[in-house]
Amino acid sequence: MPEIAIELTCEKIIEAASKLSEEEKERLFFSLSKDYAKALTEMRKEALKDHEQGNSVLLRDISEI
Repeated sequence: MPEIAIELTCEKIIEAASKLSEEEKERLFFSLSKDYAKALTEMRKEALKDHEQGNSVLLRDISEI
């Protein structure tokens, strides 16, 4: 099978990324930044654990402070 090569500059990658939705940008960021993805996963686990133990607060309660 023949190979096809294209040259992408950093500017072209940034231009393409700027056209992504916010959700797609987030997915791209975390797929490139494994340490951040791991940290976010741990934070989510901790937040879920706190919520299950009754240690969470409703957002509307926070906004009243």
